[in-house]
Amino acid sequence: MRENLLLSDNQDFASVNSTGVVTDNVFDMEANSGAVAIIADDQGIGYMNVTLNTVPAQSTIVATQGVVFEVRTDAAAALTTLPEICGALSVIPSKLVAGAKFSVPFRMDVLQKYLGGWVRAYSTAVTGTIYADIHFADTPISPNESLQKVPA
Repeated sequence: MRENLLLSDNQDFASVNSTGVVTDNVFDMEANSGAVAIIADDQGIGYMNVTLNTVPAQSTIVATQGVVFEVRTDAAAALTTLPEICGALSVIPSKLVAGAKFSVPFRMDVLQKYLGGWVRAYSTAVTGTIYADIHFADTPISPNESLQKVPA
């Protein structure tokens, strides 16, 4: 069974530029869901799994250099103060298609307070809107998960 921490649920990344956009959810690594302090700066290891639900037509995004999906940690929830990039994956335009699935492995020995996802254009802004499901998990996602055998 895969453990999931939801970062975005069909979040719309409209006209993503090189500055980037934070995911809807960012995790406070120093407090639990009840805002009670827990172990500070704990180690993080795992995968940020991305499923592209809807993307602009290839003819629309061909002028971009692609999209970068990053795992960031920072002292502020906006992930823009002094962010550290724990893992990143650059996806070229021809692989930005609806239904595409890929994983960004990450490992960070000492996390800052917040951990989240970040989506940005590699260089040239993406025209149109990308809708994606993004989550952290302890295992990578497979492009062929729907083809996996199940017990009879």
